[in-house]
Order: sequence, then C-alpha cells, then structure tokens
Amino acid sequence: MAALERFLGDDVAEIYKNAKFLSEQESKNDPEDEPYRSKYKARELYKEISSRIKDKLTGISNVDSEEFKTLLILSVGVDQIIGVNFMDTEELAEGEDYLMSCLKRIEENKLSQAVTLHISVLNHLGILWSQRGNLEKSMEFLTKAEQLYHNYKENVGDAPETLTELLEQVEGSDSERAHLRCVSFENTHTLTLYYLAQVYGKVDKSELSAKYCHMTLQRQLQAGNFNPIDWALNAATLSQYYLTAEKFQHARHCLASGSFIFESAKKNIEELCEQEEELQRQREADLDRCWIKYGLGLLEASRDKMLSELQENEDEDLEGNTKDGKENSASHNADKHSRKSSINGEGSPEQTDKDDKTFHQFPLELTLYEERITDKLVRTFDDARKIFLFVVDKINSAKQFYSLDSHASDAVEIIQDHSRAYKLLAFFELDMSRQCKMHKRRIDMLSSLLKELNPQYYLLVCRQIMFELAETYSDMVDLKITLIEMERTRATAYSTAKVNKLVQQSIEKYQEYVDSLKGGKPELPAEFPENDVRPALVAFFCMGRLYSKLLEPEIEKRIAAISKSLECYKFVVDYCEAHPSAADLLVNELSICKEMVSLLPLKMDRLREQC
Repeated sequence: MAALERFLGDDVAEIYKNAKFLSEQESKNDPEDEPYRSKYKARELYKEISSRIKDKLTGISNVDSEEFKTLLILSVGVDQIIGVNFMDTEELAEGEDYLMSCLKRIEENKLSQAVTLHISVLNHLGILWSQRGNLEKSMEFLTKAEQLYHNYKENVGDAPETLTELLEQVEGSDSERAHLRCVSFENTHTLTLYYLAQVYGKVDKSELSAKYCHMTLQRQLQAGNFNPIDWALNAATLSQYYLTAEKFQHARHCLASGSFIFESAKKNIEELCEQEEELQRQREADLDRCWIKYGLGLLEASRDKMLSELQENEDEDLEGNTKDGKENSASHNADKHSRKSSINGEGSPEQTDKDDKTFHQFPLELTLYEERITDKLVRTFDDARKIFLFVVDKINSAKQFYSLDSHASDAVEIIQDHSRAYKLLAFFELDMSRQCKMHKRRIDMLSSLLKELNPQYYLLVCRQIMFELAETYSDMVDLKITLIEMERTRATAYSTAKVNKLVQQSIEKYQEYVDSLKGGKPELPAEFPENDVRPALVAFFCMGRLYSKLLEPEIEKRIAAISKSLECYKFVVDYCEAHPSAADLLVNELSICKEMVSLLPLKMDRLREQC
C-alpha cells in the first residue's frame, strides 16, 4: 500500500488518481478557448491533497518518526506537482513560489532520502528561469542538480525512493521496485543534462552544449527511454556542431546513428494516419538535409585546405629566396608531412587522442550508413564526385517532401545547396570546359527558381539568387578567358561573343540586385541598410571589373566600356567617402577602386589618342 493511502485513506488516494487523470489525460482534450481547463481542475484537487497532508503533519509530535518524514516528503512532492501545474498554465510567479518553498523545506529538513525529488525541483526551477530568459540563474539551479546527483552516487550509491512509490501502489518484487527506483533516478539526471545542453546552447557555449547533448543521447540510448524520432533528430542536430568544428568523424557518426534509429522506428505508411505520415516524411527529409550539410561541409573543408596549402607553398617559395637551400628543403618537407596528416583527416596525435577520449561512440552497428560517405578530406575529382553524388541523392530525397508548392522557403534552400554542390565539385575538376558545364547547371537551376519566386514575398531570397547568378556568370567569364589565353591564339568571333555575352549576363544580374535596393523608387537610397552595404558595394566593384573584361576590338566601344567601369569604381569610392564606416567593410576592394579611379581616365586618354 502506498504511503498516501496508508496515512490519509482511500478517499485521498482516489482524489490523487482523479487529479492525475485530469492533468495527464483529460487535458489533451481541452477546447482551444479553454486550453487549461483540466489543469485548473487538477490543481484544485492537488491543493486539497496538500492541505490534508499538512493537517496530518501538524498532528504528529515526533518529528523524527518515520511517519513524519514520509509525510513531509509527500507534502513537498505534491507541492512540487502544484508548482509544475502553475508552470504548465504559464503562471510562473506562482510556480516559482511553490518550487522555492519545496526547495527550502528539502534543504532545511535535510531530506537526503528524497534526492530524486530534490533534483527534480532544481530541474524545474532551471526550466522556469530559462523561460524567463535569465539563463545565468537557470544554469545555477541545473548545475546544482548535476552536482547533487554526483555527490549522491559517490557517497550513497543505492537508488533513492521515488515520489511515485509514495503516491500510488507500485507492483512488483523488491528487486523490480529497486530497478524502477534506479531508472527514475537516472532519468531525472538525464533530464538535468538535457536542460543544461539547451541552456549552454543559448549562452553560445557550443562546445559544452554539444558535450551535454551527447551525454544525454548516450544515456537515453542505454536506458532505452527515448522517442526514436526525437532521438534521431537530436543526434543529427548534434552532428551540425561537430561539422562546424570540422570533426567529420564525429559528425558522420552522429548522423549515421540518427539514421539508424530513425530507420529502425520507421513505420509503414499503411500503419499511419495522414498527420503521422506527414510528420514521418518531414523528419526523414530533415535527416536528409543534415546529411546534405555534412557532404557540403566536407567538400568545402577539402577545398579550403587545398587553397591554404597553395598559399603556404607560395609563401615558402618567396621566403626560400632568402634562406639556405638545404635548410629550406628540410623545413618544407616537414611542412608537407604535417599537412598530409591534416588533409587525410588525421590531425595532430595530441588532438586526435583528446577527441577520442572525450567522444564516446553510440553502441550501434553503423557500418551500412557510415560506408556511404567518407569522413576524410578529399583531394581528387573522383573522391569529390563520390561525395557530390551522395549529396545529390539526399537532395532528391529531401525534395520529395520539401517542394516549392508546399514548403517554398525550405525548397529554395535545398536548391541553393544543390547549386553549392556543383560549385564545390567544379573546384576539383581540372578540365575548364567541364567546369563551365557545371556552372551552367547552376545557372539553369537558379534561373528557374528565380522565375518561380514572387519578389514581393521572397525579396531577400531573390536578392541572394540574383547575386549568386551574377557570381556564377562571372566565374564562367574567367574560365572562358583563361581557355582563350591557354590556346595562345587570337580570340575567334565566336569565343569573343561568348565571353561578352557572359559578361553582360553577369552585369545584368548584379544590376538587377542593385535595382532591388531602390524599394520601388527611381533612384538608389542615399544610404543602404546596414546589411546591404557590403553586397551592394561589392556588386558595383564586380560590375566595374566586368566592364573591363569586355573584348571589344573597336576603340570607341572599349572607351565606352572603360567609362562604365570607371563609373562603378567611382560609385564605391564616393559612397565610402560619404559614409566612412562602409570603408571598413571592403578594405581590399576600396583600395583597388581608388587605384582604378586614378588610372582609368589616363587609359581612356591614351585610347582616344589612337583614334
């Protein structure tokens, strides 16, 4: 017989049963205009139970008796339930009063046997202060709960009695009840870790947030106490932290674990109602999108690593002119060895050991998922293409749910990711003609997307696409000119026309972007909005550069092109003089613009002399 029924009778036990039903079951059916109706009813019943317990306590003179201590814990437990009820109905001040009273009574009476309840109260206070936006105070309660768990495990060890045992009858043998106590205690601590992960994330302590999130997932998996879909998405979300930290092995492991758990729990469509089917499809697409980000991140890191190596080699060549040849050769080889280990994803031995010790893999068989994509940086086109094809497969899968018709914003981002995948793959392609074809694929998909979007509703996205299209056309211009130069022959009429057309298409898209900043007015604003300053000025800078790349055999047309180039450079210089803060946003570009403003008039004069 539970303590509540033993000390206060069947009628109070029945009241508790009704209150619990109202709070946990009936509340799900409350109407929209009375969302907390059942919670309010349950609260009154819990208050009645609390009053009865306190009346019983006042009649006990021996405060050291087992009956008094048990009733005191019962009293605190019911008051905690009332405090949480107030939190559920968004009455935080009243909830705080109850929870703080519970905390005070636990600590003043040294109720060490109620440690699970003690931790639970601290957890809810942590949640309460997080909801109020006071993250520092929230963390104070949660770290106290974490320390309380560790102290108890170290000094006592055995799982403490649970509040549930006191409130209602728990069936089973002594060993079964002991197991339930252990599960309750460990689950309460897991919640502490979960809340700490959220709070650390909100205060931008991403490494700590990832650490606590990982511990939470590990414990949930070991206990078998988790929602598979939520677990899978949380694991995938954790992978994105490791991705930003370029810990690709950890990121892939988390994603593979999420996919494994999701697939294990995935149900046949026939078993699901329409709403459940929709949710399952969405979650599957969300996992696909995390895999997309992983593949793109791996390609981007590989590209950046190779670019940094090229820069280092150039720097070494410059320094080598002033160093002894033998010494320079030795240091160069040492550098190459260091970079080789890094490019293969190995890193320094010290860093690898540190990562291995702090990251514990989930006990799942993930070979099927992990072998689909590497976790190492790549150097060759063939290896990059494998990642690219994996990403495209996930993009096609995600598009099955996130379509332009039903989820426009998400669909746009997926198409932008597709364009980015082609851009990154092009970096590894040595054949410039094939690079151009990849950029053409980007142009086709982005142009089609731009036609589908209404600028009235998707202005920011349209601007992003305009800018990306302009950059892509410009990349093709550079490739085409390089191909002409490599052939070491005069440009043909066809190649000249092709380059000039690409130049004009790039300029048109930059101009389209600039025009979108006018806000429907005929002229540009005297000052751009803060977030638009750099892209707007870069657009003018790029147009100035593009006009100079027009292949014009006629001098008059060349002068006209240079004149337009000068106008663009001058716009940047004049804007930065009128708004000095803008100069800090494009230091390198501004320096070039100033130089061009000085040199281009002289170049135009020389050309006029040739007429």
